[in-house]
Amino acid sequence: MNDSVFKVDFFCVGVAKAGTTSLHDLLDLQDKISLPKRKETNYFSFGLTGRPEFSGPLDESSVNATTITSLEDYIADFENNPGDVLGEICPSYSLPGSAQNIHHHNPEAKIIILLREPVSRCISNYQHNVRDGREPLEFDEALAAEDDRLAQGWEWFWGLKRNSYYFDTVKAYIDLFGPDKVKILFFEDFINNQREQLKSVMEFVGLEPESIRYEQFDSNKSGVVSQRWKTIHRLLLSEGPLNSILRTLLPPVLRKRLGELFKSLSTARGEFSDDTRKALHEEFESDLIKLRSIVGDRIDPWLGVRHVQ
Repeated sequence: MNDSVFKVDFFCVGVAKAGTTSLHDLLDLQDKISLPKRKETNYFSFGLTGRPEFSGPLDESSVNATTITSLEDYIADFENNPGDVLGEICPSYSLPGSAQNIHHHNPEAKIIILLREPVSRCISNYQHNVRDGREPLEFDEALAAEDDRLAQGWEWFWGLKRNSYYFDTVKAYIDLFGPDKVKILFFEDFINNQREQLKSVMEFVGLEPESIRYEQFDSNKSGVVSQRWKTIHRLLLSEGPLNSILRTLLPPVLRKRLGELFKSLSTARGEFSDDTRKALHEEFESDLIKLRSIVGDRIDPWLGVRHVQ
């Protein structure tokens, strides 16, 4: 099968830390939707040019080794039956160039974009890296190090601030696919009423919204490491001999489940200064003003927020 025959019907292209994992888990329950075995193939962001070589902490295991680099492997990652709607959820598709690659694959694809208030998204991005044993720096230090890290070849997810600029991504997809084929969801709405948001997604991709299977998900939550867990958290999750041994000995599914359980026990909500929040809000303001011209006044609270929880 080649690219002219195999077509993915819809893509959720991000953004990271805006509910994409929960949406993936909800869509994975549905009888007529077929998703890849892995949530993030990165095929249309990095895979088309070969195996990525990101060089940050745990970049090898988190993105380099898991990226699909051939159409044959991409097709094989779907387990679909006749009549299924094929979709993929992959936040790295919010990066420049991905929209063009997806449009080349299927110009009729439906596009879903989840957006989140950018300051809280930025903080959650940082907490995710802390939770996973990748980030040793305090938040302000990590923000200051961002440009150097990305310049040194660390993976896209280290772009704490960069990943909170939305206008270019939204505009690129709307320009290529047209406004009728792009659906914007908002994190705050999604977490407050997942069932109705799921129905709207099902209808958007061409399926009967009343036939949904539903469970409440709160997947992939971020957090900072509790003080009493810091040593064992670093040993188990950071790069090193113990982490390598566990990756070798434990089956991937079991390792994932145990990792999620341990992360839920060892992390807690972090505290971040009002000054840092204010500075970030001011930094994102011009991007939000441009975004408002596309998505409307739904984001007005973001423009007025100074203390985001």
